[in-house]
Amino acid sequence: MKYSISALVLGICAVLSAAAPTPDENDVDPSKVYIEGITYAGSGCKAGTVAISKSDDYKTVTLAFDSYVASIGPGISFVDRRKNCNINVKLHYPGGYQYTLYQTDYTGYAELEKGVTAKQQSEYWFAGFADRKATMRSMWKGKFADSYTFRDTLAQEACVWSPCGASTTLNIDTQLTLDNNDDDKKKASGLITTDVIDHKVKTIYGVRWRKCR
Repeated sequence: MKYSISALVLGICAVLSAAAPTPDENDVDPSKVYIEGITYAGSGCKAGTVAISKSDDYKTVTLAFDSYVASIGPGISFVDRRKNCNINVKLHYPGGYQYTLYQTDYTGYAELEKGVTAKQQSEYWFAGFADRKATMRSMWKGKFADSYTFRDTLAQEACVWSPCGASTTLNIDTQLTLDNNDDDKKKASGLITTDVIDHKVKTIYGVRWRKCR
């Protein structure tokens, strides 16, 4: 069974999940933006557990995960409480521009008994600038058993922009974490996956562009 985290879309100006407004001077030509390469590593995406496919125009990459599941409860190893996947994206775009990720739309499935807290987090930075990171996260508590949809949006002052004058790798570290706050000897169980019943899961990153200053 594959747990899909799909549609990493990095080529459309303004807002990816809604109709874009009238183009302004900061809009980049989307025909000149495409993904040159992508790699991955982490406890939720070990070598050989991810299937990668690209669209014909190289603007969309889909990653289908076999083992991106965090779980907690009696008999479950402590290390299974947290899973992560670090994704490295090399994006080609015209010179004179820089971009930032400002919004994340993601869906999945969680089954949490009372006392279990789940957190989904996405942290990103650009290679060579690890001291400048932006974080988007959502948290919710059991009792809960359903698919979920969240949108995280960064305030403008919290956004991190790609450097001007150089094309560098975008690093995105995603995490699924479970904590047990149950008072009854920590017996509560739970799991969180990037899977839903119809298997049409999407994690979509909203991209903003601006001309280099």
